[in-house]
Amino acid sequence: MQRPRNSETNQKMSNHRPSDFAKRIIKLAEETGAILMSYYKKDIAVDSKNDDVFDPVTIADREADAHVRRRLGEMFPEDEILSEENDHIPADYSKRIWMVDPLDGTKEFLKHTDGFSVHIGLWSQGKILLGVVLAPALGRLFYAELGEGAYERMSDSTFRLIHVSSVKKLEEARLLTRTPSSERRPLDPVVDQLQAREKDPSSKIKICRIACGEAEATLHTNFRLSKWDTLAPELILTEAGGIMADIDGKPLDYTQASLRWERSIIAANNREILDQILAVSKNINLAVPAQ
Repeated sequence: MQRPRNSETNQKMSNHRPSDFAKRIIKLAEETGAILMSYYKKDIAVDSKNDDVFDPVTIADREADAHVRRRLGEMFPEDEILSEENDHIPADYSKRIWMVDPLDGTKEFLKHTDGFSVHIGLWSQGKILLGVVLAPALGRLFYAELGEGAYERMSDSTFRLIHVSSVKKLEEARLLTRTPSSERRPLDPVVDQLQAREKDPSSKIKICRIACGEAEATLHTNFRLSKWDTLAPELILTEAGGIMADIDGKPLDYTQASLRWERSIIAANNREILDQILAVSKNINLAVPAQ
């Protein structure tokens, strides 16, 4: 839903300050980003998760993860923590659960490009309460609290209210696609058939870019996406007026038993663009790869 640009909104844009709660998590994201930057562009060893060469992990992932979990444990000892680099899986989703990806975009990190980020999000009683995304190499930080709008921090440390674009036709939309690689994915034919005005092969903070109006949609063709990849960005997107769903048009269920999303994810600036992408995808056989 579009938020009106009235005087009250303009005042909110210029006077906004994050809550003390949000400030603590923003600071934690910055600390985590500093750990990543200490390894950035260095020659570091790379392992593969579950012998999957397309799913690398490094010492930067592990150190960043350990820091986030330690600090969250100190600040919120009663909360659960679901993190990509840790084996603990919460059994009760009625509790407060932090969902964390300390290094989203390890492949970009290893290629010494700047499209990696830190995700920290909070889930509680069926809702996403807080989402923070920091892209340390880009110097961009986004955050949202439920019901309070979505914001990007500017170079002067102020926060601007962000909002999705008003484009409603796919042929006028800018579509963010994945960086080309040798890995062919089942959903690539869908992306090929989407008649967007512009296709940007960028790995950089796609969902946040849609939230601030720099693009209209992205279709994640990666079946390795998990809860920690989407929680924080989803709140930023929805608070900015956008929408996220799976390839069947269903909302994401963070209480599901599986940590990994079984269907691909679509993020869009509005329902109209989402529905047009779904219409194309229905004409293609979308078999789910074996887990």
